[in-house]
Amino acid sequence: MIIDNGIEFFDTNFWIGENNLSEKYTSDDESAAKAIAERAEKYNITATLVTHFNSLFCSPETGNDLLACFLKQVNGFRNVTPVKKSLKDTGYKESGPGNFICNGVLFMEFEYFKSPGIFRSQLKRRYEEGFRCIRLLPKSHKYPFEATLLKHIYEVLNDCRFPVMISIDEMDITGDKYIEWMKILHVAGSFGNMPIIIDGGNSKEMIFNSYMYLLIQNSSNIYFNTHNLFGLGQIENIVSCGGSERLIFDSYFPFYETFLSVDRILEADLPEKEKRNIASLNMKNIVDNIII
Repeated sequence: MIIDNGIEFFDTNFWIGENNLSEKYTSDDESAAKAIAERAEKYNITATLVTHFNSLFCSPETGNDLLACFLKQVNGFRNVTPVKKSLKDTGYKESGPGNFICNGVLFMEFEYFKSPGIFRSQLKRRYEEGFRCIRLLPKSHKYPFEATLLKHIYEVLNDCRFPVMISIDEMDITGDKYIEWMKILHVAGSFGNMPIIIDGGNSKEMIFNSYMYLLIQNSSNIYFNTHNLFGLGQIENIVSCGGSERLIFDSYFPFYETFLSVDRILEADLPEKEKRNIASLNMKNIVDNIII
């Protein structure tokens, strides 16, 4: 069944590669490319931010390199040309087949901590390879995300208006759902040009709703992904609190079936304009505003 809704989707949470914990969630490059093409046709997902499991489980450097190769093969990034920025594109023309475009999610490499002076040039190189977001893993990869200790990274990202993604799970230092909300709010306030996307991770509970409301009300650059917001009226309540401009669509593929996340937006009790904001326009605005 093809969903003909006229609403484009920009998926910010699509994982590929070998999942070391479960073969069920593992996919090779060919399978991933096929899935992306099929989702473009079936669900009108015309842009996808891709994250590589190798960067999570093995080596950020290797995972970033593998993902760069995938982007080059799937989207033909070797021949892309910049185009005028608008809400109808992500800053690049497609040179490969299909009606979709893929971007990459970058992981922090060891050299960025060892030699902080290289980060700006490395970010530029990765941007040219198609990366449009950086994911922080302070808990899993054992490094800080505080505004002071990671200042040299945040300053570059802030200058470039380059988006940061961090999972709620990665801010849960104790493992007992004690989320360090104030630390991320401090980061957001210290680096106001740097979009911060909070990924719900594996949490499916509504216990964090009040924190989400308050973070939206007390910041201008914090956004929330939608894949875990399945509670009755949850998305609608967040929109009424802070507007549809602060929610970012994601499918959390392959952990969730894509139709669940797409249908949650299409069936939301919201005007079409707000659905479009959440589905793609918010993320396209963020990507279009990157300055490299």
